[in-house]
Amino acid sequence: MADKNKKIILVGGGTLGSVSPLLAIAVNYRADYLFVGTIDGPEKDFVLANGLNNFASIHAGKLRRYFDWQNFLDFFRAIWGFFESLKIILKFKPDIILSAGSFVAVPMALSAWILRVSFIVHQQDIKVGLANRLMAPLAKKITIIFPEQEKDFSRKKVVLTGNPVRKIQSRNFDKPVVVITGGGIGARGLNDFVSAFIPKLLEKYEVYHFFGSKNFDQSLNLPGYHPQKFMTSGLVDLLSRADIIISRAGMSLISEAASLKKALVLVPMPGSHQEKNASYLAKHNAAFMVKQGNYQIMERYLEKLLVNQELRLALGENLYKLFPQNAVNDYKILIDQMLNKD
Repeated sequence: MADKNKKIILVGGGTLGSVSPLLAIAVNYRADYLFVGTIDGPEKDFVLANGLNNFASIHAGKLRRYFDWQNFLDFFRAIWGFFESLKIILKFKPDIILSAGSFVAVPMALSAWILRVSFIVHQQDIKVGLANRLMAPLAKKITIIFPEQEKDFSRKKVVLTGNPVRKIQSRNFDKPVVVITGGGIGARGLNDFVSAFIPKLLEKYEVYHFFGSKNFDQSLNLPGYHPQKFMTSGLVDLLSRADIIISRAGMSLISEAASLKKALVLVPMPGSHQEKNASYLAKHNAAFMVKQGNYQIMERYLEKLLVNQELRLALGENLYKLFPQNAVNDYKILIDQMLNKD
């Protein structure tokens, strides 16, 4: 058990994919926490709703690999965020800092390196994003989900932990449930794509569809169809009741679905790292992958899943077995080791 006086900074945001694993750790590891996120992202409400009351925000720049006039402004935002990070660390005096990716963590990683505060980076996606590539040389340890990810980092730093998820139990509604989600900020392309299949789903299933706060204009008005903007605290409970989850391919939600042994249909964001995530799972028969816009494949997969409970159970079981099962406990051990070493 951690000393109650230990101080830990959690940093992530912009989307919620980098937030959920950190909250899973905070729920299970006793310490004084400060969560550092973006100024205008969805993470503040999510963090506060899940029991962490100490939140600070900093400016964050996104380092795009293509020309965009925002790159010029983001350069100065990143510098601003760096000085804000220095101030936060000097004031809070953390024993360790944890991040699961995102550009808001980059200035914090640099500040931690300068101030000699241990920094752990968690790599979720199969393909390493630019933010984690920038932070890897500054980190004391890099945690990964799958053995295949070890080749992307220095072996001296890599620790295989799995992806921390909050402890939840699978439950069922009286009527089967399909959950559709594009993540914390939603996905208009996904919403448009799946709308053609919702009447078919409603023949046998209740459908809960999460749009994101800016996409609610895409919702439908049909019996048994439940459009939602976003749930700050009830999404995980609803996932536990789902028979089928149709989702983008962020590793945070995938990990939660894996812990619940749920059948996944993944529609990755086109041209993004999510395609690698979905392809990896499909290769291991742990989920169905559908490219956005491929209506024939989507229809074929849904027809199979809607009528074949054994197939749903098999996909969920394969997904569960693919992920390490003691991620939270392994992360707690790693934190203790790092704190005792320092």
